Amino acid sequence: MYENNNNYTYTANYSPEEPEPPKKGGKKAAKAAALVLSMALVGGASGFGGAYIANSAKNADIEQTETETSVTESTSDTEEHIETVTALPTNSNEDEDTSLGNLLNIDSKDSSELKDSEIIKKAIPSVVAISSTFTEAGQQGSATGIVLSSDGYIITNCHVIQTTYDELVSSGGFDDFYDNPFSFFNGGYNVESKTIKADKVVVTMSDNSEHDAEIIGYDENTDLALLKIDVEGLIPAVIGNSDELVMGDRAITLGYPLGLGLSASGGMISGLEKEITTELSSGGTAAMTLIQTDAAINNGNSGGPLLNSKGEVVGITSSKIGGANVDSIGFAIPITDAMPILDDLMSKGYVSTPKIGITGADITPALMRYYNLPVDTGIMVVSVEAGSCAATAGIAEGDVIVAADGKDIDSMDALVAAKNRHKPGETMTVTIARKDGNIDVDIVLDETLPENDE
Repeated sequence: MYENNNNYTYTANYSPEEPEPPKKGGKKAAKAAALVLSMALVGGASGFGGAYIANSAKNADIEQTETETSVTESTSDTEEHIETVTALPTNSNEDEDTSLGNLLNIDSKDSSELKDSEIIKKAIPSVVAISSTFTEAGQQGSATGIVLSSDGYIITNCHVIQTTYDELVSSGGFDDFYDNPFSFFNGGYNVESKTIKADKVVVTMSDNSEHDAEIIGYDENTDLALLKIDVEGLIPAVIGNSDELVMGDRAITLGYPLGLGLSASGGMISGLEKEITTELSSGGTAAMTLIQTDAAINNGNSGGPLLNSKGEVVGITSSKIGGANVDSIGFAIPITDAMPILDDLMSKGYVSTPKIGITGADITPALMRYYNLPVDTGIMVVSVEAGSCAATAGIAEGDVIVAADGKDIDSMDALVAAKNRHKPGETMTVTIARKDGNIDVDIVLDETLPENDE
């Protein structure tokens, strides 16, 4: 398990037509039972690619809706995958402050509900088509984005501007047959998975104009990315408040699925606070809390908006559950969760991630017996990073963490999720079970700096 270094991976496995550019003109409910899912990264050679979250309990797949992708070179047949997108509205008055801090000023928004046709007309100028080129992998993908500000900031998903592909790497010869027979039978080469950013991203506006985009920053843990085009006077999407949603509220998705051009789909908010744990390509896991909707989410929708009945962006579409026995179960990133992440990306180019500074192991019956632990559930601390906040707080190898911020902890995933509810510099309280009784320890969380991705 890892606390950080979260990396989603997406690959091209489908060859759709180029997306048609957009045409001019134009709460909290009771917490649902968590979906405990594991993310499998899918490598591909032809078409668009995606990451699947396999729901073994229900024999279904959650597909991280990917960019539609055409591939110039193909090495193997792979499964098709689907991607999702959401559009993000903001205040359209250029004279008003469109800083991220002001975008959540809900009181200034129009409180009247709109017809579906009015919602779509209102959002169209703020929804863009995105084309990403991955020259090294021989792939090109298409997806959706949301205009965040009048001066050219665009929201989309991280997996829209990132892909993973398989690369043959020399193993150094044929002398290692017994250690690596796979390499021997592949001409002395190993197959390695490689994750890269798009080297060219193009944004197509509602007036059909195309603009090269700069990748300002991205965060695999939350599947968010921020782009910038050199254009002024854009109409930003209106940002809503996802905390005010209730099950049964109207919901509309808008984006560029399957190369069909701009498309809308209607439905409702099917569920709130759906917890999904995903496996990351770099190792470890990431826990996401998402909105569930039955509005259609398909390949190319990724990064687009989930709109409420006022035409406000309340979510950024990102994934869906696929399978023969599954219908209309899609997910979106809550906009109120996304805004602080986008704020970090805009100001620093990366997301401030909290860090504890330990490695740990989930307690099993065998582990409990072997180490004579005082409890049968929790996390045993395997190592403590020197100089980390955990070391400063007095946490030591062999300690058993059984709760965080007053809530029971039974796995490393649960501890990481509790940690991620904080910001670096904030205090997190963990409960440690020792043979002479439980103690509470306050940890002032460190910040994890991003790795150099050059």
